[in-house]
Amino acid sequence: MYPMRVALVHDYFTQLGGAERVVGTLHEILRPAIVAASVVDRRLLPPALVDCDIRSSRLQPLLRAGAPLAALAPMLPAAFAGLRLDGVDLVVSSTSAFAHHVRPPSGARHLAYIHTPARFIWQTDEYFRGHRTQERVLRPALAWFRRADRAAIARVDRLVANSAHTADRLRRIHGRDAVVIHPPIDVAAFRSGGERSGRFLVVARLRPYKRLDLAIAAAARIGAGLDVIGSGPDLGRLRRLAGPDVRFLGRLPDLEVSRAMAACDGLLVPGAEDFGLTLAEVQAAGRPPIAFAAGGALEIVDDGRTGFLASAQTVDAFAAAMLRAREIALDPEALSASARRFDVPVFAAAMRAVIAEMVGPNRSAA
Repeated sequence: MYPMRVALVHDYFTQLGGAERVVGTLHEILRPAIVAASVVDRRLLPPALVDCDIRSSRLQPLLRAGAPLAALAPMLPAAFAGLRLDGVDLVVSSTSAFAHHVRPPSGARHLAYIHTPARFIWQTDEYFRGHRTQERVLRPALAWFRRADRAAIARVDRLVANSAHTADRLRRIHGRDAVVIHPPIDVAAFRSGGERSGRFLVVARLRPYKRLDLAIAAAARIGAGLDVIGSGPDLGRLRRLAGPDVRFLGRLPDLEVSRAMAACDGLLVPGAEDFGLTLAEVQAAGRPPIAFAAGGALEIVDDGRTGFLASAQTVDAFAAAMLRAREIALDPEALSASARRFDVPVFAAAMRAVIAEMVGPNRSAA
């Protein structure tokens, strides 16, 4: 037997969200010999990777020169195909864009952890909401991206999806099955608190497909305060929609986020999430998630017991769910038990089992 050498490849480190936190956990589990991404902004690394030597692609100088990530998109498939990963036995790609386009060295296996099929390729109605002219201009390029994406997925040895919802989409788009392993949360980092803020909460990247306009409008409908934690390109539009009872707090340290979760009346997730890490995190903090009844929320929230579901993506439906959250006190133990399904050791055991089955007992045991 000899130690298995692993390469861990992520799309890009230009934002710090749920997918990047999953990569941090994968790094702690796999102890990879190589960590790579198309481009890296070291200011936005998950804590587990801050001291890590991360290999980037030939596009790194363009990012350093100020090129926006969107402008690099046409070059990303080739950039991943050109990454050198010599000497590894297993490549684990973490992808919601192009990391699965990586080419493992001869004899190595490739496992792709899919956060979502690329939104701008496969969910154009949501991604280009309010930008239909841009979608029409890009239509020929999108057709090329779809062909390239199908070819890249076909080369991967094993697909792992972050939810049954994502696995179903992979089956419909690519005709391939995926093992479902929900992403991890650190349950111990969240504590149920006694104090209540009397306000609702959003923790999200500020992007149009998150539908945070619904959260703002629903809070106004019932006269509730709303705190928004996060940053992103939709901030300006959301500020214009918001009234005086909405506070935009920007990105906050993890400890402050966990405290806000423990104090809130409920966490609002009005978009259709592929999984929805914050839904499980607020359960771990002893408070209810309030989510649109679609996607990964259906795998996390048991309506009326471990959170509240809005049956439609409308202001009325979310306002009604928020009022239920204020009127019905949920059992903290039921919330905590729901969150523990997604704790880090559960994720680690599931990933190790899939890898062991892929590469065989000798290498995986080593």
